[in-house]
Amino acid sequence: MRELVPLLAEKGIAAESLAEAGFVEDPRESTIEAFDTFEQNALAKARWFSALAPGRAVLAEDSGLTVAALDGRPGVRSKRWANVALEAQALDDANNAALVAALEGVADRRACYVCVAVIVERDRTWSARGETRGTIGLAPHGANGFGYDPWFRSDELGVTFAEATLDEKASVSHRARAVRAVLDAYLRADG
Repeated sequence: MRELVPLLAEKGIAAESLAEAGFVEDPRESTIEAFDTFEQNALAKARWFSALAPGRAVLAEDSGLTVAALDGRPGVRSKRWANVALEAQALDDANNAALVAALEGVADRRACYVCVAVIVERDRTWSARGETRGTIGLAPHGANGFGYDPWFRSDELGVTFAEATLDEKASVSHRARAVRAVLDAYLRADG
């Protein structure tokens, strides 16, 4: 949400998180992201929450890190790649350890962050994909961001996402690109 609020504000849209909208976490939510593509997972999440908020526009996204030398992994499983029952920073640490182990001795460290954002409103759907390219470093750098950000060095910024400010990251990130594009499509349609 922290990354999304400024992007929505750019378009004059006030947003509510699920908690702010009064939704209580449902254990079944963890089963929504069961698909093999970012597109399918984002659409499934948007439809799930749209059913809980009839008549309201719902924005959902699915994103992850794809690594060329790992045949696109961790991909749609990025958040749970380490396959451990941890949360927050502990989960990020486990996922990063799994990434570093998988790339040990690998010279080709090209990577791409991918995001698909979907808006569902009643029976209408809009979607957009955003990508940003970089490499996985040999050591983590920076304290900002989350997930794989300390390891992902952006080709465009020349620093890791964890070294970048929120504004710098938003200028090139996969999530910002996808969300801006889907919002533009949605606003044009509602014009």
